[in-house]
Amino acid sequence: MKEPDWIHEDKVSKPATARQRIFLHIAISIIFPFCIWAGWFELTRAVHGNWRAWVYSFEWPLIGFTAIYLWRRFLSGNLPKIPKPDLPAE
Repeated sequence: MKEPDWIHEDKVSKPATARQRIFLHIAISIIFPFCIWAGWFELTRAVHGNWRAWVYSFEWPLIGFTAIYLWRRFLSGNLPKIPKPDLPAE
C-alpha cells in the first residue's frame, strides 16, 4: 500500500512552487488589507459605544498578522509534517 503524500520521511523542506507562490501572494494581498480594514471598522464602532467591538478591533489585526506569519512560513516551504509511524509490517 502506498503512503499518502502528507507522510514525509525527508527532513529538508521544499520551497513553494511558482504556482503556489502566485496563489499565496494573491491570497495575502486580499486577506491582510481586509483584516486591517475590519479592525479599523470595528474600532470606529467601539468608539461610538459598541463595547463588544473592542474585542474585534484587536482580533482582526491579529488575524491579519497571523496570515502574514503563515504566508512567510508557507513560502519558505516550512509546512507542518506528520512523521511516518513505526508500525510492524502486516
